[in-house]
This record gives sequence, C-alpha cells and structure tokens, in this order.
Amino acid sequence: MAKLMLALDVLDENEALKIIKEVNDYIDAVKIGYPLVLACGLDIIKKIKDICDKEVIADFKVADIPSTNEKIAKITLKYADGIIVHGFVGEDSVKAVKDVAKNLNKKVIMVTEMSHPGALKFIQPIAEELAEMAKKLEMDAIVVPSTRPQRLKRLKNIANLPIITPGVGAQGGKVEDILNELGEDDYVIVGRAIYQAEDPKNAAKKFKEQIKNI
Repeated sequence: MAKLMLALDVLDENEALKIIKEVNDYIDAVKIGYPLVLACGLDIIKKIKDICDKEVIADFKVADIPSTNEKIAKITLKYADGIIVHGFVGEDSVKAVKDVAKNLNKKVIMVTEMSHPGALKFIQPIAEELAEMAKKLEMDAIVVPSTRPQRLKRLKNIANLPIITPGVGAQGGKVEDILNELGEDDYVIVGRAIYQAEDPKNAAKKFKEQIKNI
C-alpha cells in the first residue's frame, strides 16, 4: 500500500503543530517547504517530529552550484530526514547533496517533473533525461506529477525508483487516476486539501482510506 505524505505549507507554528496533532493517525510522512521554515525556522522540524515521530522531508528544491548545495544540505539534514533537490542543475550539484546525505544516512529525492501547468514549458521536455539521471545517481526517490498520470507512469518506469507525487487535491490530481501505478514504497502528497479543510483530521482519514483501496 502506498503512503500518505502531508505537504504542510502553512505559515504559523501553532497552526502547523495543531494540524499535525489532528492528522497524526492518518499520515505516514510530512513534507515542509520554505513557507513554514522561513516563518518559523528549522527548529519546526524537531517540534513536528516530537509530536508525530514521522519522517519529515525538507522540500527545498535545492538548485545551486555544488558547494552551495553542499552547505544547504549540511544545515538542513541536521534536522530533516531527507531533502528534495532539482536535477536540472546537473549531476555535480545533485551529487554534492547526495554525498552529504549518505554520510548522515538521510534521503535525497530529485524532482523530475512538477505538477503545475508552468512545468510543461521548460521542465517536461527534459524530465525523462532527469529520470535517467536519478536512476544513475541512485536517488532515494523522484518527484513525479499526479496531475499527469501518464507522465507519472512514464517517469517511474524510466527511473525505476520510488516516487513521491504531488498535485492530488487542490491542483486537481485524483488518487483513483494514479492508483494502478503506486506501490508500497511510493507516497501520495496532499497539502491544501487537508490543511485547509474545515476538518483536517477527517480529510486526512478520507485520503488514507482512498489509498488503502489501491
């Protein structure tokens, strides 16, 4: 059975921790990005883990030269269990993060294609090459879009790696459209459809039940 990853992109620490407490029974991992970390600091990761003791992935989409990527990874992976990087900056930049993560026994997840419409113009044309690079560099997982099920299938087949897939819920992606492609090492990412719901706990429960039916 695939797992449910909460994308927690709120800006307030108290709200973030309240949501984590409410949905804890139904999520398998948490993904946080710049919005929450810039608002609250990296310490928010420890506070989240103290409540839910789940894997926390830093979705920083790191995309810089190798030496800068290395510095970002060293700081981030003191707190997070894994970090998301962009692949379009090249193998050397990705490898810089991977080397840091390997020494700390942490995960590196590489973006191949994003879920928003703008990704079609610049990222999608090189997505398959990125999937091949992710396979070569032995990434722990890749990011593929749930908003384009055929692309999800194609990129997963190329990389032959676990996937985390954003876009379900607010962006229009549906669990039922990708269910045949998901395995036990894969994660469905849901953000706004859970944390902006009137009842986040019930929303998370419904998504978890959908995934269980895969």
